[in-house]
Amino acid sequence: MNLLLRIALRYSLVAISFVFLMFFILILLDKNPVIYVSNIIFIGPMMAVFLFLSVKGFKDLNSYSLRFWQGFTLGMIFTISFSLLYASFLIVYGDFFDSVYFDEYRSMISEKLMAGKELLVKQIGEDGFEAYLKARESSNKRIIGSLSFNNILIGIVVTPLMSLFMRTTEPKA
Repeated sequence: MNLLLRIALRYSLVAISFVFLMFFILILLDKNPVIYVSNIIFIGPMMAVFLFLSVKGFKDLNSYSLRFWQGFTLGMIFTISFSLLYASFLIVYGDFFDSVYFDEYRSMISEKLMAGKELLVKQIGEDGFEAYLKARESSNKRIIGSLSFNNILIGIVVTPLMSLFMRTTEPKA
């Protein structure tokens, strides 16, 4: 298997293991894991750390050489595989075990929308607000898709920066 693919998959599996662990620890602490684990304060830095470790791991195994395209490819493979594993886990958990956490997530989002109702009505109008509120009452899969898309956006932002700062320059002959 290609070194880029192997390292990206290895580190995405390790990162998703931390998410699983955090998910079940939050259940034991009687917290909503969908809200806390999907929070950008947890996912963002964790993805950045594992992305850094995967790029560093590749660089170490590739004779301390890393081109921008290699780092970018590695980061995108990591991000996409992590997001797919994350979505798969949430789908399985929500469909087969407990969807109460998704219901709490939906109610939290609705409460936040109602708290900012005046501002939203000014921006998009009363009909737009009602349509937006109705759209927020979505299925578990739509919520999971949204959370996974957020992870991909984090990867799209962090990957080029990490690749740029970690790349090595070609020696001048």
